[in-house]
Amino acid sequence: METIKDLDLKEKVLEEKSPVLLYFYSPLQVPCLLVEAPLENLEKEYEGRVKFYKMNISEGVDTCLKYGVLSVPKMLIFKDGHVVAQRVGSASSAVLASFIKAHI
Repeated sequence: METIKDLDLKEKVLEEKSPVLLYFYSPLQVPCLLVEAPLENLEKEYEGRVKFYKMNISEGVDTCLKYGVLSVPKMLIFKDGHVVAQRVGSASSAVLASFIKAHI
């Protein structure tokens, strides 16, 4: 999963034609570590249909403020540059897959 920063948001997420899952994380938080492997597996499963990016909250402060990221892990799904769904907290691979499938 490619890591992006505030400056990448417009090009990689807001202007992307495909659905995008943007995952906000902190490398020091255990729940983030638990959700990362399932997200990486889902990225492979949805290759060509959904773009996956992650953003370290300490390197994406402006984006976190813009989208109200108060807790991590937090995932936003974007379509046509707009947030269509969000999820906060760790979850199993099956729950994450259902979340993505329901909103793409």
